Amino acid sequence: MMAATEEPVSTEEPQARGIVDDVINAVSDVVDESKDVANDITGGAVGDIENAAHNVQNKLGAGLPSLSLPGSRKPGYWIAFMVIAAAVLIGASAQYAGENSSYGDYAVSVGAVGAGLGLLTLLVYRSRDSNLKKVQFELQGVGQVTNEMLIAFFFFVWWVVGACVLTFNFAPFAITGNGYFSLWAGAFASAGYLADASGRTLDSLASRARSKGPLFGLIVPSVVLIIATTTDNSFGQSRLDLDQCKYGLSVGIISLVGILFLLALDDRGSRLDFGRNGQRMADTLPKLVAFVLVCLWAAAAIVLTFDKPFTNTSLANGYFACWLGLILSFCFAVQEIEELRKIVDDATAASA
Repeated sequence: MMAATEEPVSTEEPQARGIVDDVINAVSDVVDESKDVANDITGGAVGDIENAAHNVQNKLGAGLPSLSLPGSRKPGYWIAFMVIAAAVLIGASAQYAGENSSYGDYAVSVGAVGAGLGLLTLLVYRSRDSNLKKVQFELQGVGQVTNEMLIAFFFFVWWVVGACVLTFNFAPFAITGNGYFSLWAGAFASAGYLADASGRTLDSLASRARSKGPLFGLIVPSVVLIIATTTDNSFGQSRLDLDQCKYGLSVGIISLVGILFLLALDDRGSRLDFGRNGQRMADTLPKLVAFVLVCLWAAAAIVLTFDKPFTNTSLANGYFACWLGLILSFCFAVQEIEELRKIVDDATAASA
């Protein structure tokens, strides 16, 4: 009787098990490391995030870039955001290039210049060129103007003009899409870069926004609504032929004048002596203006977006301006009501 032959033992199974064990161990290490990161971040205040990031970097090695909170100046963030917006704009504008369209060629140029100069500026920052801080001249009310501020101002003008030209009227990006949002994203980033280059950190901007943020922000929809209601429609007819647009134009103008008046009053009021009754009126005036602005913008949103002409995002600037104006005017009114309540509480406590 022949003995049964034994099958050769395969070495592939132990090798496979070893690989699986290595993968499991690696995943476990990653999970443990993630727990450490989560504990470092959530265990303390927001101000400890930077320390947690450095702890993670020490654990994982020098391959991780140094991280820090954006409370200090971070111009690279804004420029990188502009470069990304420019890349999206170039992609969205490619279909209009070479069609004998001035809009299409201009859209490509906005994206190309934004991306090219943005990358070049990033390289200059990376080389830590001291010429960026070189003072060129001084302006009253602004102070010293450096090369960095001039570069930032160019980006701001370039993007804002591009957004205004290419998203109004019957321009290619008057309808919401990649081109529309990339243009306004670039304009927003350029404004942030200009503020950063002017020496205003994100912390100081946040502090300023808490006091007069809604009022400053309301300037944007006011100006946009003025432009949107005065440009021609796709048939070459003036939108001011519509009574609705006449009302929208009046809302934009009244809102803009009221905002500038309140900002001037806030800036110079502390240096003027109104007298007791005059000071009381000066304190009450912002509350009255806030109430009027809410009423005007609420009516504008109803009339212009439910009736005509901004009934959908095919005329995106006018549509968004109406609703953004309503939201910001409401925020400003709430802010003034809270301030009025605080004044009343203080007066009540003083008389008690």
